[in-house]
Formats: sequence, C-alpha cells, structure tokens
Amino acid sequence: MTPTLHSPAPDNRVLVPDLHRRPEDAAGCARYVLSGKAFATTWQVVFHADRAIDIDALQATAQAYLDRIDAQMSPYRADSDLTRFNSAPDSAYVPLPPMLLQVIRQALNIARMTDGAYDPALLEAVEAWGFGAKTVAPGVLSPVAVQSLKRRADWRALDWAAHGLIKPAGLRLDLCGIAKGYAVDGLTQILRTTPGIRSALVEIGGELKGFGVRDDGLPYWVEVEGANQRTVIALCDLAVATSGDSRRFFIHDGEILSHTIDAATAAPTRSGVSSVTVFDAACWRADALATALMVMGEDTAMAFCAAHDIPCLMRMQAGHERLSPALEAWL
Repeated sequence: MTPTLHSPAPDNRVLVPDLHRRPEDAAGCARYVLSGKAFATTWQVVFHADRAIDIDALQATAQAYLDRIDAQMSPYRADSDLTRFNSAPDSAYVPLPPMLLQVIRQALNIARMTDGAYDPALLEAVEAWGFGAKTVAPGVLSPVAVQSLKRRADWRALDWAAHGLIKPAGLRLDLCGIAKGYAVDGLTQILRTTPGIRSALVEIGGELKGFGVRDDGLPYWVEVEGANQRTVIALCDLAVATSGDSRRFFIHDGEILSHTIDAATAAPTRSGVSSVTVFDAACWRADALATALMVMGEDTAMAFCAAHDIPCLMRMQAGHERLSPALEAWL
C-alpha cells in the first residue's frame, strides 16, 4: 500500500467505504510524523493534533510497543517467546505472555473460519521451502520431504492451559501472517488514546490503518497495491492488508512459487492468485484473511468473500482482477 498526500486524479478508481460515524474535524491541527524500524521493515505514522504533542515521548512509546511485539512473536529471534514455545519439548506446558496468547487465539479463529486456508502452524514448511530464518535456499522439495511436512501436527492439536499452552508433538507456530496487522491495530489505539490527536494514518511494512481526516478535511488516501487500474481508497476507521507473490518467491519451470504455503499440500500455493488486498476494521483480521484468500484460489475466495461480506480485491497471475461484492459497493 502507498499513502498519497494528494486527492484522487480524475482517471483514478476511487473506493469510499461506508462511515459508521462522522470523523472529527482536524482543521487547524498541527501535522506530526513518527517513523522507525520493526519486524525487519519500516513503520511510519502521520497524525494531526489540536495541541502540542511530546513527540519524543510518543516516538519512544510507539517503538517500545513494536519492540515488545517483536520480542514476543518473532519466529526469527532465538530469544522470542514464540521461539521458546516452538523449541519446548513435546507435551510441555509453556507459559506465555497475555498479548501473545491473544494473537494466537485470533489466529486460530481465522484458521477455523477459513477451514485451515490460513494456518498458523506452518513454520516447519516455511523454513523447509527456504522462506524462513534458517539459511536454506528456496527450491523445490522432494515428494518424500513434502509428505513428511504433511504429517506434521496441525493447529487443531493446540491444547490450552492456564496462562499458556501445551505444546503438541512436532507443532511449531508462525504468526507472521497476523502479527504485523495486530501491531498496526495496537499502534493505532495508542494514537487514538493520546489526548489531542484527532486523526492518524499508521503504516507498518505496507499494511495501513487510518482514522479521522486530515487538516484539510480530506481523508487519508491510500493507493491500493496490485490493482490493474490505479485505485485509491479513503482510509477512515479502516485497515488494509495485502498478501502477494511479488516479494518472496522463486521460479520453477516457469511457475511462480511464493512464500504463501498451502497447508493441504505443504507446498507453496498454486492457486493462480498473484495478490489479495483485504479491507477490514481490524488490520490483524485483514492480514490473516489476505493470506487465506491467496490459498483458496479465485472462485473459492470470491464465494467466501461474498458469504462473509468481505471487501477484497484479487489479482490473478493470468492478469485479470476480481472485486468482491462488498468492495464493488464502495465504487
């Protein structure tokens, strides 16, 4: 996603979601910018406030929050709480911090909703295909190796205990498909609850969430990634996340194999989908659903979006795009 400071051009396709409440007026407010690094990517916040803001203190608060998420949820850090769980002996009770447990619950809710198209227990497969932290070059696995991955424990085997989880044999969690969206939501909430802040646009690694309007009365316009026609959307009380095959992938026999793993095959998805953009009030949900829809494929994904009223833009590797009924209603 690309934030834009300008109004839509005449030839742009413009998406305007339904507003459930009138945004606060930010006229005369001062504009501030925060930025930093987290989750091996960058983050930025643009906000408008009607009073002086201690920008250094807010910057420190935001960075500390993101660092805490990384320390709990990163599968790439040897010292993270998630790695501690993944490295625990089979059947061990592993106490975990409340924030991490909350994200795991959210991940399992999406896994159930999508019948496993989103699967938070695919770390072993992600690493085996060369998309994880381990220094394994991306490449095609043997049928024997793939069959071994398919026999892994799945997310349904997770056993909850007081303040933690019982680790099923062989199960290793990967929350990369939801944690960044969760961080966007949390950072947005920090801004919402800071006295004087009227509006903001939060971006972490291409996932965004906005509330309120700018000081000129216009919404925060964001260019939608992966659309065939230049498309912009007003991000007002709304988040957006995209999953796609354009960044982490390799090509085998002319076919793009991306980092998105299909749990049913324990291999990169061959759904024919190039990118999926999902809009939702919660960025964590948009994040996870975008991954699930990549795996489902065109027709199943569009039917799923219609059944669940999900605004979604899907671009296929063949070049055409699809808009879900909920998204078409915003045109």
